[in-house]
Amino acid sequence: MITLTFSNKPKLAAEIAGYWHEWDSARSSQLDMWSEIDGYIHATDTSSLEGGEFFDHKTFIPVISEIHEDLIAIIFSTVFPHEDWLGWKGFDAKAIATEKRRKLTSLIKQVHSLNGFSSTFRKVIDDLVRYGNCFTKVAYVNETQQEEDETTSGYIGPKVTRISPYDIVFNPTLQEFDKAPKIIKSLISTGEFKEFVDSLGEESALTEEQLQGLLSRRAGGALDNSDRYKETQYIAAGYGSIDEYYNSGMIELMWFYGDIFDTETFEVHKGRCVVCVDGNTVVYESYQPKSTIFKGSWKPRPDNLWSQGPLDNLVGINYMINHRENSKNDSIDHFATPDRAYVGDVEEIYDEVTGQTKYIMPEGGSVQDITPDATVLTYDNQIQMHMEMARRAARIPQQLTGFRTSGEKTAFEVQNLNDGAFRGFINKAMQFEEDVVEKVVTAEIRVAKENFSTVISVLEEDEEGIISVLEVTEEDLSSNGKLVPFGARRFSRNLQQLAGLQNLTQGPLYQILGKHFNTYDLARVWESLNGFENYEVIKKFAAIDEAMEEQEATMLAQQEMEKTMSQPTAMEMEMDAGMMEEEDEF
Repeated sequence: MITLTFSNKPKLAAEIAGYWHEWDSARSSQLDMWSEIDGYIHATDTSSLEGGEFFDHKTFIPVISEIHEDLIAIIFSTVFPHEDWLGWKGFDAKAIATEKRRKLTSLIKQVHSLNGFSSTFRKVIDDLVRYGNCFTKVAYVNETQQEEDETTSGYIGPKVTRISPYDIVFNPTLQEFDKAPKIIKSLISTGEFKEFVDSLGEESALTEEQLQGLLSRRAGGALDNSDRYKETQYIAAGYGSIDEYYNSGMIELMWFYGDIFDTETFEVHKGRCVVCVDGNTVVYESYQPKSTIFKGSWKPRPDNLWSQGPLDNLVGINYMINHRENSKNDSIDHFATPDRAYVGDVEEIYDEVTGQTKYIMPEGGSVQDITPDATVLTYDNQIQMHMEMARRAARIPQQLTGFRTSGEKTAFEVQNLNDGAFRGFINKAMQFEEDVVEKVVTAEIRVAKENFSTVISVLEEDEEGIISVLEVTEEDLSSNGKLVPFGARRFSRNLQQLAGLQNLTQGPLYQILGKHFNTYDLARVWESLNGFENYEVIKKFAAIDEAMEEQEATMLAQQEMEKTMSQPTAMEMEMDAGMMEEEDEF
């Protein structure tokens, strides 16, 4: 809960802008870290990085950039391994009905195929890996467009959008993000702002006079004293003065979400959404009972809601790797063209004909090359060691990216090492599922229910490719259950079960327990763990049935062949006809 002057709208807008700057300043060290991470991700050489000016060589080894790309790809493929990454969990007899599960899973699949869910979550995962914090919001959208007398069809329904970590602030000292008041900043054009106000209709908090004043300032209108005073109080981010902000043609909106305690009336206003502009004007204010803004974290801090990212610990390692690499390269250059020490009055003469350099030295004089210490050539081993250390620090096992760890191992040892290496990474993927994906899907169903207007028809394709139409009603959306993502959880469970299966079949224990196994059920376990259920690979005694079908097909083919062989050919029939004609002539 936050303390604001809720009943005084201009003062409310100014106080919201003040809280934005206060909470934004509280994360200044976090912003500096993000800037440095971005620099390492997109750098092409060390000239743009701190400490890169100390070497002649500017070689940059993109350790952080490579780990960043690997983590995005691996987390996405783990959380969303295939189309069936969602499962239905019902809490009563009616909710666990198969038909109910089919309708809701088919609905959410259709929604995700139309609202850009996959591309949005790639960006969200990028934020999680890059900054250690990611934010999403679920809202109901109507993307149909009206052009003259023609309406262009578009997506209508719940949609998840990404919120940039740079565009959201909150009180970082609270224990739970869901209960923390939040302010989201967005920058839109003047035309988009006018469309936004028009779409609010009667819900807009702007008077016609206030709207005209906001627009006229952007159209070159004169600024009054209050605007000049405001320049010391509020300037939109990215602009140097209030004149520059007004003349940019852009408008900065601040969206506040949370509970408000009114300092004038001493009333508590729960779940408010307040939109203000220019730090002095409230555009919109409404009641929002449940938050649809969700936060994902990589490494949460105990008393700070701003989490640490997987790449934060790697900046020093990447700097050291670049330092070693460029030190080595500079030393190699000195091996090729070493510095020289001259003792006495040495005269250097270059012979252009022979290409030789002659030195004329007095008695006791000398010329000697100064070569670097040869141990610098062993830096390659240290660089490789630090690169492996960086991948371990980011919780990314080498096995996940196709690299084999060194050393000879038995199959049992390999599986145990895989389980241990995956454990830390799977924990992060499951944390992302629980904190973001599960809440987003639940919010999509809730938003669809709140804006339900008519029966929704969704298409479902079964294992045989047959498409059927399912009708989802408002009652279906009110089921006592929820959709649960289990991509990472199933991945972790499958690893454990596959390890147990392999250890059993490859060890001596199978010889003892083999007579107690149901081989058909064992085959079904293998089918399930390897994800072949939809292909119906396993069927009881399928090989025997196929062998019988093969024998029947072979026998039918042989009979058909014998029958064909017993019939005269066309040439034989022509010869017989000719002989009969000759007999008739005689």
